[in-house]
Amino acid sequence: MKTKLLIKIVETRFLVGFLGEKKQEAWWDSTFLSSSSKAFLAPIYPNSYTFAQYSGVCRAASNVHDNYIGIGRHYHLYRLSDSIEQMIEKYIKSADLSTIVYQFLSSREIAMDRLEELGTESIEIVEGPFSIGNYSNQKLESLLNVSRSHYINAIRSGYKTFPYMRC
Repeated sequence: MKTKLLIKIVETRFLVGFLGEKKQEAWWDSTFLSSSSKAFLAPIYPNSYTFAQYSGVCRAASNVHDNYIGIGRHYHLYRLSDSIEQMIEKYIKSADLSTIVYQFLSSREIAMDRLEELGTESIEIVEGPFSIGNYSNQKLESLLNVSRSHYINAIRSGYKTFPYMRC
């Protein structure tokens, strides 16, 4: 898998995670990416608090997605195939994620702009959980763009959406 795609997945997770947190859209009840979270996480994770923020918001978002979608023969933004999750974890542990966190997560508008910059598709508005297609490594970037588009529309229009891919 290309590093560019891994970066897009991580950025998308951060951005959607931030926008879904309690202080933004309140899709999940967490504040891992709030401006005050560093004060709480840095003493516990002095060398890896950004990774702790990422892990926390991904877990919160994944739990909500799983509650709406269910767990089974499908993937979503916060739960991909084991091989891809392993590549993402390896990348995250070696990358400096603080530039993503502090550059793009300072406001709702900046986060939304960055989500759009990462790539979107023209889509219909769909609320709640729904399939965006069948998962394959070859189609992952396109499916990621579709997911991003659904999240953008939902946030702008004030509803919740949980796109998933069938295995």
